[in-house]
Amino acid sequence: MYPNNIYIKNYKAVAAYGGDIGVCLDKYDKAHGLAHDALARAQYRHWRSVETGVPELLRPTDKQLLGIQ
Repeated sequence: MYPNNIYIKNYKAVAAYGGDIGVCLDKYDKAHGLAHDALARAQYRHWRSVETGVPELLRPTDKQLLGIQ
């Protein structure tokens, strides 16, 4: 699932920032000089929701971006 997603590839580094997913992703982007990528973030949240079994991690806007109902 999403093999080229930078956040998934670096999950441990992203999670190490602490806080909710959005905060972790913001901190990771800033630390690595990355621009905001809504699609990559939606993919990461989807991946996390599948891995943890917590579908609430996926926001309605994420579902729209990913074409998930």
